[in-house]
Amino acid sequence: MSEKKVVSRKVALGIGALCIALLIIMSVVVANYTSTLSTVSSLRKQIASDNSEINSLKTEIASIQNQFPSLKALALNGFAVIQITDTQYLTDPHYSGDSVPNLFNGLTSWIVDNSRALNVTMVVHTGDIVQVANSMSDWKNANNAMMQLYDNGVPYCWNAGNHDQLNNGTIGYGNPNLSWLGGNYPAFNVTAMRQKPYWVGDISDGKDTAVQFTYDNYHFMVINIEYDANSTVLGWMQTLLKCNPNVNVIVATHNFLNGNGTYGTASHKDVTWATNFENLLNNYPNVFMTLNGHAANIGGSAYHKRVGNREEIFFNMQENDNKQGAATARIYAFNMSDPANPVVTAYTYQTFGTPQYLTDPADQFSFSTNLTSYSPSTVSIAANTNFWGANDHSLSFANSTTLNGFSQYGTALTFNNLTLNGVTSNFTVTAIGANIVISSYNSNSSISYAVSGSGNQTFSVNKPPTSVDIDGKQTSKGWSYSNGEITVTGATSSVVMNFS
Repeated sequence: MSEKKVVSRKVALGIGALCIALLIIMSVVVANYTSTLSTVSSLRKQIASDNSEINSLKTEIASIQNQFPSLKALALNGFAVIQITDTQYLTDPHYSGDSVPNLFNGLTSWIVDNSRALNVTMVVHTGDIVQVANSMSDWKNANNAMMQLYDNGVPYCWNAGNHDQLNNGTIGYGNPNLSWLGGNYPAFNVTAMRQKPYWVGDISDGKDTAVQFTYDNYHFMVINIEYDANSTVLGWMQTLLKCNPNVNVIVATHNFLNGNGTYGTASHKDVTWATNFENLLNNYPNVFMTLNGHAANIGGSAYHKRVGNREEIFFNMQENDNKQGAATARIYAFNMSDPANPVVTAYTYQTFGTPQYLTDPADQFSFSTNLTSYSPSTVSIAANTNFWGANDHSLSFANSTTLNGFSQYGTALTFNNLTLNGVTSNFTVTAIGANIVISSYNSNSSISYAVSGSGNQTFSVNKPPTSVDIDGKQTSKGWSYSNGEITVTGATSSVVMNFS
C-alpha cells in the first residue's frame, strides 16, 4: 500500500475516532442537560409548593390575627376573664375515654401558659365540675386539673352544678340543700382559698364563692351561685350586692340562660328558679354581666343577649366532639381604653384536637357596657338583713343600719363605719354554730344581742367588758377577753356585754 494511502487511512481513522469521541461527549452533555432540566423543573415545583405553603401559612396567620388581637395589645389595653364550664365528662373516663383527664389538664395548662399575656384576672368555673357527685375518682381528676391554676398563681373561683351537689343517687339531679365532696380536695378547699388576696367570701362549704379584682380605679366582684341555690345563698348574694353598690359585679351561676335565649331547662324542672333569678337580678344595676353553663342541647352551645346594662351569656360545649368539647376556654377580653364604657370581646378557644379559635357569631362577639369607678359609699341596710358567715350562720341587726364597708373572711364578718343606735364604729364579729341578732351596739356602754343556736361569738372590741350577762344572768364564766377580742362560749338565748 502506498504511503499516501496509509496516511489517508490514518486520517480517516482519526477523524472517525474524533467523531465517536464527539458523539460520546455530546451524549454526556445532553444527558447532563436533560438531568439539569429535570432538576430545575423539580426545584421549580418545590419552590412553587413552598410558596403555596408559605401563602397558606400567611393566610392562616392573617386569619388567626383577625380572630384574636395581639396578646401584647390586649395586655396593654385591659384584662381578661376566662370561663370554663361543665367539665363533668372530662373527669370521668366512663363517659368519654381514658384520655379525658388529659383534656381537662390540657385546658387548665393552656390557661396557665397564656395567663400573663392575656392579663387574666379571674378564671370562673360555672359548675358541673364532675359527672358523678360522689365519685372520688372524678373529684381527683378535677382537682389535679384545677391545681395547675392554684400552683401557678392563676386566680380562680367556682360554683357547684347539679352534678356536683350530693343527691338521692340519681346522677345530675343535685340537691342545693345538701353538701358536696368538693371541699375535701385542695383545689376547692375554702380554708386554703381564704388565704388568697382576691377571696371575698364563701357559703355552703364552698359551693358558692365570691372573689374580687381591680383595674385602675374600677373594682370588680364575681359572685358564684350554685345550681338552683336556696334562699340562704340568695340572701348572701343580695347582701354582697347591696353593700357594694360601686363595685361592678359579674354573677356566675350554673343554671340560668339557655341556648334559646330563655331561662332554665324544663327537663330538670328548674325553669321557675331561673326565671325568678332573672327578676331578682333586675333589682341590682351593678350586675353588668352574667355567665352560666348547664343547658346542654337546648338551642345552640352558646348564646348571649342584652338585658338593660346587663350582658347575659350562656356557654356550654360539653356535648360537642364526642363529649370532649368542654376542653374549651371562653375568653372575655376587656378593652379598657375607655374604662367607663369598655368594649368586651368574647373569644372561644378549643384546646383539644386541633387547637383553634372558633369564629362563628355565637362564639366570637363584642359588646359594650357601663362601669362605675370606685369610691367608698354609705349604704342603708334594712333591719333584720342577714350577713351570712361561711358556716351558714348569720349576723343581723334588729334596727336599720348604715355602713360604708362590709367584708367576709371565712366566718368573720367585718363592718366599717357602721352606724347603729347613733354610734359609729368598726368591728368584726365571728359567729360559729349560732345566729346573732344585735339590738344595740355601743362599745362605750354595752353591746346587746340575741343568740339562736349553740356556738361561739367573737367581737373585736379594744377594751375588756366590766361585766357580761349571759342568758339573763351576770357571770364570770362562758366568756373571755384576749388581744382585743371578747369571746362568748356559753350563750343560748341572750348576751349583754357592759363596758361602763
